[in-house]
Amino acid sequence: MATKKRIRKDRVNGIYAYSDIDKMFAKNLQMAHDFLCKELGLETTLKYQRKYVYGNPLQYLGCYKSWSNESCIDFANSEHLTLARVIETVGHELRHALQYKEGWFTGHTEHRQRWGKELRGVWKGEEYKGDYLNAPWEIDARAFQQHYGQLTHHLFTEEELNTTLPVYEAKYK
Repeated sequence: MATKKRIRKDRVNGIYAYSDIDKMFAKNLQMAHDFLCKELGLETTLKYQRKYVYGNPLQYLGCYKSWSNESCIDFANSEHLTLARVIETVGHELRHALQYKEGWFTGHTEHRQRWGKELRGVWKGEEYKGDYLNAPWEIDARAFQQHYGQLTHHLFTEEELNTTLPVYEAKYK
C-alpha cells in the first residue's frame, strides 16, 4: 500500500512550511499584509492553505472571507510565482476587505445555469449579474493589486521579491 511521505517542519498560519523558502514567503507575506492593513485602516487576519481554492489554479491564488474577516493565500496555487506577485494577491484580497468595510460590496452568490455559472452581487448599490472576471468588485481589486503590492516593496530585498515558491511533489513509498 502506498503512503504519502511528507517532510513536515514548522506549521505557519495554517500550513506546514516544507522549506526555508516557504518560511520566508510566510514571514514576508505577513509583513506585507500587516503593512497594508495599517495603510488601509483594516484589521484582518492572514491565513495560508495548500489546496485549490476555486477553478483554474493559475487564476485563483487567494480569497477574502468576509464572514471571518480573513484573507487566505493558497500556497499550492502560488507555486512557481514570485514573492512580488503573491504580495499583489494579498493586496487584491485586502482590497476586497476594504470594499466590505466601506459598504461598496455586500457579497455575492453563484448561480449555476445550464450554460455555466452566473455571479450575482451588489456593488455600490447596483445589482450585478454576470461572470467573475467582469464583476465590478473584481475589476476594482485587480486595478489596485499591483499598486498595493508596490507599496510594500521597500520592506524586502530584490532577491526576496524575485524568489519563487517551489513546486512540491507528493512522495510515495
